[in-house]
Amino acid sequence: MKIKYQTERLIVREWEDKDYKDLYEFASDKVVTKFLAYKTYESVEDAKTRIATLKEKYKTENRYGDFAVELKSEKKVIGCVYLRLDALKAGGIVTLGWTLNRKYQGKGYMTECIKDMFKYVKRNKLAKRIFAQCDTENVKSEAVMKRCGMTFEGIARKAGENNIHPRFDFAHYSILDEEIEI
Repeated sequence: MKIKYQTERLIVREWEDKDYKDLYEFASDKVVTKFLAYKTYESVEDAKTRIATLKEKYKTENRYGDFAVELKSEKKVIGCVYLRLDALKAGGIVTLGWTLNRKYQGKGYMTECIKDMFKYVKRNKLAKRIFAQCDTENVKSEAVMKRCGMTFEGIARKAGENNIHPRFDFAHYSILDEEIEI
């Protein structure tokens, strides 16, 4: 298991074959995936295929990472977080995104995960700017961004599509390297 970082309650690590049931549990939940661009999983094979794809990307890609978020107390993957290096100009820009199992929402796990992801990005000098966005109707993700100290930058009108909207407005947030305390 290749760990990226740990928080008090979480381990953020690369996906493993054994995680497919946990991934399927939240990726097949239409409530969890309604604001996502990828389709809701229809079978455990979808989860197995995704993990196999990610394991191959870990070998070859250094601009992208999609990691499992494991709850230490249960030894269970409860969500995922991804980061993508989008630009090298201005010291680099990393885009973040996340998904969390509905059973574990409202307990501060994703806020804890994202705050430490900021520290991970800063410690590893991956970028000087971290960016995240969400459907303006996705109040839970927007609340995570606010709790993590990100700054609202504006709305990109009809800029995305997801499982419930053919076109939706994105809320844009960011945090800068100098705003992250380690």
